[in-house]
Amino acid sequence: MLSCNDICENATHHLEGELGLLTRLQFWFHLMICKACRQFLRQFQTTIGTAQMLDSQPEQEPTDAEIDALVQRLREADPR
Repeated sequence: MLSCNDICENATHHLEGELGLLTRLQFWFHLMICKACRQFLRQFQTTIGTAQMLDSQPEQEPTDAEIDALVQRLREADPR
């Protein structure tokens, strides 16, 4: 069975469909029993999607309103 470390190391290969059948089955079995790895994979996919989205947008400076909105969301997420 794959370990959590194996899941992290093979996440890119999994998402690109490069794992062999046995490793793919072990990967999915591990995800079925490991909540932390499922969360890691979701976050990894979100990071990739965000990076692709940002890469496809033309470079421009954020507006003051966008910066203010981001600061507000960060404060709401971690109100210290």
